[in-house]
Amino acid sequence: MSRWRISKGQAIDLQDWALEESGTKELLKNLPELPKNGVIKSGLYVSYEIDDSELDGVIDWPDVGVATVIAVLKKGDKKFIGEVRAYNWETIWRSTIDFDEVDDPQEWWRCVEDAYERLKKSDEK
Repeated sequence: MSRWRISKGQAIDLQDWALEESGTKELLKNLPELPKNGVIKSGLYVSYEIDDSELDGVIDWPDVGVATVIAVLKKGDKKFIGEVRAYNWETIWRSTIDFDEVDDPQEWWRCVEDAYERLKKSDEK
């Protein structure tokens, strides 16, 4: 174990902090959580699952994905749309499939919606 590792409990605390501070908690609260199994209807989902492999930053504090927005298309394909990441209670990133960093939460949400609409249209072809 490296000195730059955080526990799952610390990651959950970081997640709570990041969602609140980033302004995305309210934007994501109406999305259904991505089911872990079974048939999933097409739509936009959020996953709050924390990847255990991200808990060890090896040479620095880890940056952890605290929320991932996923599109499930008609054929059942799952596509990454955007995410919120956090680093050591200092920095938060909002990113999308199109942009590495989006500063404003409402702008981030518009980018998520635009990307989802594009994917839905391409899925219909």
